[in-house]
Parts: sequence; structure tokens; C-alpha cells
Amino acid sequence: MDPQRSRVFCPMNYRFFFLLLHAVAAVLSVRLAFVFRFYFDPLPFVYDEMLLRTLPVAMVVKAVAADLFGLTRQVWRFASIRDVRPVVLAAFTGSLVFVPLTRWLEGGRYPNGPLLLDFLLTLSLFTAIRFSGRFWVESGRLLRGIKESSAMRVLIVGAGDRGEMALRFLSPRNRVVGFLDNRAALQKRLMMGVPVLGPVDQMPGVLKKHRVDEVVIALEEPGPERIHELFIMGSAAGCQVSLMPELSSAAPVHGNPIRELKMSDFLGREPVKLDPAPLEAALGGTTVLVTGAGGSIGSELCRQIARLPVKRLCLLDYSETALFTILEELKGKESSPLLKPLLCDIRDLDHLREVFSREAPDVVYHAAAFKHVPMMEAHPLEAARTNVLGTRNVVEMAREVGVKRFLHVSTDKAVQPESVMGASKAWGEWIVRAAGYSCVRFGNVLGSSGSVIPLFEKQWDREGELRVTHGEATRYFMTVEEAVLLMLHAEILRGKSEVYILDMGEPVRILDLARQLLVLKGKGVEAEEDIRIVGLRPGERLHERLHHPGEALEPTPVTKVRKVSGAPVPPIGDALDQLSRFLHSRDEEGVRTLLLRICQ
Repeated sequence: MDPQRSRVFCPMNYRFFFLLLHAVAAVLSVRLAFVFRFYFDPLPFVYDEMLLRTLPVAMVVKAVAADLFGLTRQVWRFASIRDVRPVVLAAFTGSLVFVPLTRWLEGGRYPNGPLLLDFLLTLSLFTAIRFSGRFWVESGRLLRGIKESSAMRVLIVGAGDRGEMALRFLSPRNRVVGFLDNRAALQKRLMMGVPVLGPVDQMPGVLKKHRVDEVVIALEEPGPERIHELFIMGSAAGCQVSLMPELSSAAPVHGNPIRELKMSDFLGREPVKLDPAPLEAALGGTTVLVTGAGGSIGSELCRQIARLPVKRLCLLDYSETALFTILEELKGKESSPLLKPLLCDIRDLDHLREVFSREAPDVVYHAAAFKHVPMMEAHPLEAARTNVLGTRNVVEMAREVGVKRFLHVSTDKAVQPESVMGASKAWGEWIVRAAGYSCVRFGNVLGSSGSVIPLFEKQWDREGELRVTHGEATRYFMTVEEAVLLMLHAEILRGKSEVYILDMGEPVRILDLARQLLVLKGKGVEAEEDIRIVGLRPGERLHERLHHPGEALEPTPVTKVRKVSGAPVPPIGDALDQLSRFLHSRDEEGVRTLLLRICQ
């Protein structure tokens, strides 16, 4: 037979098969209803004839009902709780039509007992047909999983909704030995046939007793510190540690959502919860422009702003690839505002003037900057052109078109800078504040391009070792999502010439990060031989600072956002003119010296 023709007729054959199967179920249900009604005794002759006359009616009516509610068109092997509704409706509708029809055909002599039993039996048989395929497939998988000697022995930490979801994805290819959960009501009970072995603090003993290969963290809101604690316990026992993340009910799940742990899972802090209403009110109906929209901070700004009721979101960047990537991502969001990509270099004043005049933004977030310390140390002219004069261009255009709300993204490296990059960002702060606009200052962002964790990942994959600049070097870290959320709320404070500082928590030692990454890579808790100390790079310092010694920090109405008081704005008008002359003559040493001298 022609394969193409076979594919064409296969769906019809499939549907006919299930029509026939439900018709047989209808016959069985009516026949068994009489058998049960008369307690398995031989039927009286009058009822035996009545049964034979009504069997064809049952076959037609119930098969049509099954087809009407889609039971003959569903894929047999895939069944879920959602399929219960059409099964019940098909059984109920079939019986609802069958009862009056048979009573009318038999002149009201049809007994009531078999009719009620017939509905219950029809429902049971239709359900069995619908779920038998799923049962067959899952049984086969279970048998294959049991036969596989290499099946992983898995412990799930958390017996709530996430734990149940993890079990569904893990079974049956892995052997789930049990759950751990602190709730007393769940102790020593079974969840989908898997025992709750005890509270979470018994994990080390459970791992050893049950020879666990993998730990899946499926707690509802574990928090970074709890994740890190479980990670250390699992790693010490030689187990792989994975995470079952929170799943959105609105988003479909493709494949197994359980993933390996990442450094950001236990380097972040407890997620900050802020009321979105003030943010929605402040930005609702406005035109927002983000410079550096394709970068790590700029792209996250665009993601979070796109979820707010803004009128238009303008994405400005000089990198065509970065701009295209974030634009395509945001286009897929149903609630995205009108998006306007702007391929523009902030160093080009004429082009920038054209863009600002045409778009007339109400709010500007200035995130465009060169940020890599060693790279800017080697290219001071580019640092000055972009981070200083580029920032001056954006500020001038914002003032020219009457922008009243402007927030500049700064860095902890701008405090008492020892590098060209830090000094250029400090100059940027002064330019912004001199214009009456505000800045927000924070440290390293987890996962951003060029930051330490992605750099470590690439080093390990490429070279099999990690290079650490100094054994005592520390940095502040926070997730990009938290940084941007706090930044947006800082902007609505609408201070004039203010500097805001995000609460970065405690600094983290880079050497500790390297050790933890090696544990994640399966190198053991005490891994040291794959770490090499290489010395600080040009422009780097051991420890970062978030504010000058003469600056004081004051609380603000926004959690984890503080305001700097006592921060002076030095007059740099003449210095900017001199900087422009050095740039024109390409005097790298003059630019470097001037940038750092003014910051002393």
C-alpha cells in the first residue's frame, strides 16, 4: 500500500475503531446492568427479549454520544484529568437519550433498575477506554525503567506541588526513593506511592541509607541560603543536586523543567517583593527611552518596562545584533507596548538630537556604557568618548526636549575610582547630577556579559581550570532582575540630583565562588587543584566600595534602596573641554591622567 495513502486513511480507520469500541462498551453496559439487577440469575424470558431489542439502540446512541464529545478522535496514549469531563458528558448524554427512547419503544415496560446501573457501567467502561492507553504506555515505561540498571536513585526535597510535579517528570526513568518534608502531617505517608522519609534535616542520613545519586530541590520557596545549604549537603555525599523551579500556570511545559543548579540560585538574596501599583501609576501612559537597550541591564529594563502600561518603549543601542535580539524577544509578549528600535550611537550628537526630537520621551533610563575594567584600561579614549561625552550628549538632548525624569545607571567602581572605567563613570554621575537628574549605583550583576561567573564557566569548559585574580578579592553581587526592579522603583522617587544605592548585601569572595563552581561541576567539596591565582588585572582592586567615606546613607520609602547625602558635584566644565582636546589629539595618557586626577 502507498504510504501516503495509508496516512490519509489512517485517521478514519482510527475513528471507526473507537466508534466500534464504544459501541461494544454500550452493549456490555446494558447486558451487565441486567445481570447485576437480577443477581446473576437467568433473565426472565420477557426481559431477555427486551434486552435483545434494545441492544442496537444502545450501540448507536452511545457510540454517537462518544463521537459527539470527541472520545473517538483523541490520541489514545495521551490522557489526563482534563479528559474526565468529556467522558462524563458522553456517558451522561448517551444514557439520557437511551432511557426515554427505550421506555418509549417498550411501552413503558422497561425496568428502572438496569437503567441506573447502565449509566454507571457506561461511565466506567468509557473511562476505562479513555485511560487504558495511558495506563499501557506508563506500565511499559515503568517496566523498562525497572529493567535499566543505570536508573538514577533520586531523593526529592519538598512534598508540595513542586515535589509532585518533580515526581511526574522523574518517573519512571529514575527510581525516586522518597521525599523529605518538614510538615508533620506528611511524615511516614505515601505520595503517589512514594514515601515521605522524614524532615529535611535528616537528609545526610537518608542520602547514605538509600544510596541516592541525585537530589532534586522542590521546596515551594527555598530561598538562596536554603538552596546553598542543601547543595552543600548533597555535594558532600557525592550527589548531583538539581532544582525544580516554579512553573507558570500560563506557560506550557516542554520537556523536563528540572535543571542543574546555577551559581545565581544561591548567590542571590531573598526575592524582594514590592507593590507594583506605584510603578504602574508612575510609568502608565508614558513614552520611555532606554539607552544601551541590548545590554545586560538595558535588556532587563526593557523586559520589565514592557510589562507596565507604558504608551511606547524606545530601545536605543548601537549594537545591531543586541538590539535585534531584545526586540525579537519582546515582540513575542502579548502585552508588549508599541516598541520602537533605535539604532543609534550616543556619541553621535546630531543623530541623537534627531532621535530625541522625533520620539519626545517622557522618561529616560541611561544604561549605555563601556563597563569592562581591563578593556577600558587599555582603551581610555573609548571610555571617555562613551561613558563621559556620550553621557553628556544624552543629558543635553534630554534637557533640550524637556525630559523631566532621567535615571543614570552607575557602578560601585565610580567610588574613589582607581581605573579608567570607574573614573569615566564618576564623571558621568557628575554630568547627570549637574543637570538635575539622578543616578543609581550598584555592583556586579549575576550572569551579565563579562561578569565573573560566565567567565568562570567559559574558562572551565575551554581550559579545565579557573583563574582567580587574588585570594582575598571580593565583589558585591545581585541578580539583574532584582537590580532593575529596585532601579525602577528608585526612579519614581524623583529626587533631584540624587544618588541612590541599591542594598547589595555582603561582599562575596571570588575564590569562594570558584570553589563552589567546581563543586557544581562535580569536582568535590574541597576542590582546589583546578584553581590558579593569577594576580589583579590592570585597573582592578581588591574590594569595591558603594559610597565615599564622606557620604552618608539615608533610608528611602523603597525597600533596599538608600539615598546618598553629602555627595558633592565638582565643577568639571573646563575639564570637559580639556578632555575633548585630548580626545581630538588622541592623547591616551592625557585622557587617563585627567580622568583619574579629577576624581582624587
